[in-house]
Amino acid sequence: MENLANPLKNIRKPAGSRARNRRLETGEYDLILGRLKASENPYAACAFDLAIETSLRQGMLFKVRWEWVNLSARMIRFPASTVEISNKGVPAALPLSRRAIEVLQSICPRNDKGEIVQPSAGLVLATTANAIICIWKRALAKVKIEDLRWHDLRHEAASRLFEKGFHPMEVASITGHKSMQMLKRYTHLKPESLLERLG
Repeated sequence: MENLANPLKNIRKPAGSRARNRRLETGEYDLILGRLKASENPYAACAFDLAIETSLRQGMLFKVRWEWVNLSARMIRFPASTVEISNKGVPAALPLSRRAIEVLQSICPRNDKGEIVQPSAGLVLATTANAIICIWKRALAKVKIEDLRWHDLRHEAASRLFEKGFHPMEVASITGHKSMQMLKRYTHLKPESLLERLG
């Protein structure tokens, strides 16, 4: 028995949770938006706002096409091919806030028939995610904001929906989460937002 391997030596403790709870702090939104607007890429500030207003992941945000967008109905309807079964799916239809509509209208030139005309094969953000992320990182460095990642904007979006009083199932229908456990990881309420409801 002395020559047998000890199976307990191969046991590894699970790594601690890597869940983040970083949200935009007071004043950070305006600082970042100002720097992004000052960049040479006209889509940088729009992408930032849309990430917060739609809660879309970076990959899907830069795949949204104008033919999926209905401004008058305030809705983005994703084709079945983009709606995945996994927890990283997107909703079949995404309701848009008034702010999201304002941002979309600011980047969509129209012709006389009111149809959307946009270069780069009909993409809403006619730029690459890599280009925006590079500008994003430079903007954060300029305004000395640390420990903020692009994906944290999804946390910000989900948390804002809860702060507006949406039910978890309603939030999940917007964010595309299939699991309430995963949705919980994306929710970081600010205690100040609860004061009015507490009375």
